[in-house]
Order: sequence, then C-alpha cells, then structure tokens
Amino acid sequence: MTREIYAVRSPALRKLEREIQDADSYARWLELAHQYDHESGADQWRQRDESRLYDSDSIRTRLRRLRRLRNSGDDHRLLFALNEGIHGNMAGMGKAKLYQRAKSGTKVLIEDYINEIRDALEYLSPRELESISWAERIEFFQRASHCYGRSALMLSGGGTLGYFHFGVLKALIEQKLCPVVISGASAGAFVAAIVGTRTDEEYLALFQDNYLARALTANRGNIKIGFGQGEKIDMRAIKKEMARMIPDMTFQEAYEKTGRSINITISPAESRQTSRLLNHIASPNVTIRSAVLASSALPGVFPSVQLQARNPDGEVKPYLPSRRWIDGSFSQDLPAKRLARMYGVNHFIVSQVMPGLGREPNMRPGIRKITSDASIAATKEVVRGCLGFIQRYTSVGPRLGVALNTLNALIDQRFTADINIFPSYGMSSLTMILKMLSEEEMAELIRAGERATWPKIPAIRVTTRIGRTLDRILHAFEVDEAHWLRSAPQTDTALETRPIGSVRKNKKASPRRRSKRATAVIDRKAGSMARA
Repeated sequence: MTREIYAVRSPALRKLEREIQDADSYARWLELAHQYDHESGADQWRQRDESRLYDSDSIRTRLRRLRRLRNSGDDHRLLFALNEGIHGNMAGMGKAKLYQRAKSGTKVLIEDYINEIRDALEYLSPRELESISWAERIEFFQRASHCYGRSALMLSGGGTLGYFHFGVLKALIEQKLCPVVISGASAGAFVAAIVGTRTDEEYLALFQDNYLARALTANRGNIKIGFGQGEKIDMRAIKKEMARMIPDMTFQEAYEKTGRSINITISPAESRQTSRLLNHIASPNVTIRSAVLASSALPGVFPSVQLQARNPDGEVKPYLPSRRWIDGSFSQDLPAKRLARMYGVNHFIVSQVMPGLGREPNMRPGIRKITSDASIAATKEVVRGCLGFIQRYTSVGPRLGVALNTLNALIDQRFTADINIFPSYGMSSLTMILKMLSEEEMAELIRAGERATWPKIPAIRVTTRIGRTLDRILHAFEVDEAHWLRSAPQTDTALETRPIGSVRKNKKASPRRRSKRATAVIDRKAGSMARA
C-alpha cells in the first residue's frame, strides 16, 4: 500500500523522474513511464479492476458480453448491445482522475473495454457483411458518432509563449492523435493557421534541421513591439513575416487541402458588437492571414484590424468593412461552447500557455471544494453586477464600454478542459510575452510543448479511440459514396434543381454528363477523405 503513495518517493523513483524529464523522445518517455509505474505500484493499481471512481462491475459485464457476441458471430445481438450505450463516460470510466493515477495509462479493464468496442465497430464495418443490411449499420454508425461526439484541440493565447503550441501539435501529429477540430486565439490563432494550411507531412517537415525556429526568428531585429507603441509598429513588416509562414488561403481553401477544421476567435473593437468564431463553415471566404492579424491585435500593442475575404472573382476585398476586431483571447480564449454547437464536440484538449490560468482540478470533493466553488461563483456575480450597474446607470464612452465588455467576457471564461497540457515554467515567464526570442529560446519553447504533451498521450489515445474509429468508418463510407458517384449515371435530382419529369419528351438525357462544379465537389470529397 505504501508503494502507491506518491508523496513518499524512493531514490529509485526520484532517479526515474529525472530521467523522464530528460527523455529525448516519446518512445523513451513511455519506456521510463512503465518503469516508474512498476516501481511506484501504479501498475498494480492498473491491474485491479475495482475503484470508487467508476463502476467496474458494469464495465466488466459489458466487456464479456460484447466479446462473447463478437466471437460467436451473433451480429444482430452485438449491434443491439452496442446500441445500449457508446459514450465516453459509461459507468464513470471517463473521469479525469482515472487517467492521472498512472503515467502509462488507466485501468486495464477500461482499456480492454474500449478496445473491444473498437474491435466490434470494425467487425461490423465491412460493406460486404451480409448478416445486417448496410443501411441499418450506417445509420447506427452515424447515430453513434453523433451521440459519442468528437474531440477538439484548443490553443490559448499568450503572446510569444504561444510558440509552445508548436511542440504540442508536433507530438500529437507524430502519434496520429491530433483532432480534426482545432481552435486558436491570439498567438494560438497563428499556430492554428500554420497547422491548418499544411498536411501532416508538411507540418512535421517544419521541424527538420530546426527550420521552424530559424524561420520564426530570422528577422526578429526588424520588428519592435511593446505596450503603447501601436502607432509606431510597422504593420507592413508584420504582414510580410506572417506571409512567410501562412499561405494565402481562405478558411474553405485550407479545409479542402488538409481536412482540418480550423477555428480562429476574434473580439469586437467596439461596443454593441459580438465576438466571432471564424472557420470554413461560418466564414469560408475570409482569408486566414487577416483572421490571425485580427485575433492577435492586442490593445495597446497592435491596432485593431479589418477582416478581408476573397470574392467570387478571386479578388481580396474588405469583409464587414465597418467593423474592426481585436485579440480573440479577450472574449473566447477557449471557445468550447461554440465548438460543441458547431461540430458536436464533447471532449476537449487544451494547450494553455499562460501561467496561473492552467491548473488541474485536483481538489477532492468535500466542504473545502464546495466552499471554494461557491466563493468563486459569488465573486463572479458581484463583479458582473457592478459592471452591469456601471454600464446601465453611468455615462460610458466607447473605449470604456469595450473595456467593460471585455472584462465581463473574461470573467465568464474557463481556461481548463477534459485534458490539459500545461508548461512547466512559472509566473516569471510572463516577462517573455512580448519578447522577440532567439533561435535557441524558440527551439527550447517548442521542445517544452512537446515534452509537456508526452504525459497526456496515453490518456488522449484511450479517451479518443472510439471517436477516431467511428470517424474512420464514416470517412471510408463517404469515400465509397464519392467513388460510386464518379462512375454512376447522373440524375436530375442529384445535381440539378429542376424537378423530375421536366426533361422534354423525345430528348435523351446524357447519363454521363456532369457539371464542373459537381465533378469538383466529388473529386475534392474523395481526395480529402482519402487523406483523412
């Protein structure tokens, strides 16, 4: 029992901790994590099914049932059993504490159960399976995907500290665990734009020979930034540097190339405006560069920004020309609610670079936690009430109105999620927020993001496995449909607006003719799904 208490660490554990901190790859980190769990007793905890954190009996019963039905080939009962419940918190197995006790994973029973669901889904996925109709199975897969949801990665703002996100994404992409949905605010928007306009191979190529660190610091002497210098900043130099790293693409064009759903948050520069979440769904023609400029426009450092978009003729024109926008972190640093509504996301991974805002919710249930939560909620209500009183009963100018709205939005924000990736540096790093880093400092910050992600990979791999399996099955289905459409006869109802029967008599319709738009849509769909 004493081996399970982390507070009492043997010299062997302390030695392993130092080696883990110095690991030069995820493979080495995982090897050392297994050794640490063995020495600390955490592997024994993983092997034991029972825990007060979840209903192990329910999970064990369902695991045995699913395994028996799949092995016996009883496909109809297997589908029925899967229909009874596919969600990430079945019997409490999604609780965060279950993924914090051991470094190398959670309860083996939970991992076995999730693996069995994955195997059952893949077993039922071949189109040629004859025991259950394809229509019934695809309906189930779509319903299960909707109910189970998917994951999103949210990149916080943080000035120069935001380069930490590059390492986070590198680690996730190398392990093929990067969510399709990614949001970014301020510095996070810059990182999201770079990954959102590149394939996995192109993104990982940025780290060869330290290219990314060199590219981000090549002209640092030509750019001077600081508070109160907004009018003195050379925005042409800023835009030129941004153009070196972010291709000239709209949100729609980036999505068509990579299949990633990039979301960038921006805040209003004037009162009586609302914040926006820019992406290929809500603002497909907006240029990503202008969105990043707007989301990074920290008041007092950069001037507010007007968005730009590409019109049907391919020309870049002002978008909402009467509006100006500022730093997205002020209104929605981590836009969880909007991502949930737009993409069906219910599992969030956060890369939070701001020290002080990132803290694991590890306080145990009890009077202390209840008192803490109540005091925080009461403080928020008092501050909100004061702000509302000032705005309602006093004369507030435009600038003060924006400041009050921004403060109100900051109060309502949450800065943590289901899985949180925090840096190891402390509050002293705040002095680096507007610092132009050297190549060595940049490389070290990126490396810090990579190292901080490794301990979270086992939890991310387990908690996203079912969602990734469902997405893969549905992607394969859509590719099959796209290939079928490419070789099948064209119908009026598929691609044209005129009703059936409007074709004149005695005139033969061309079954192979297809509009350029339809052909492009089908080709693009098949290509993006194949890459996914």
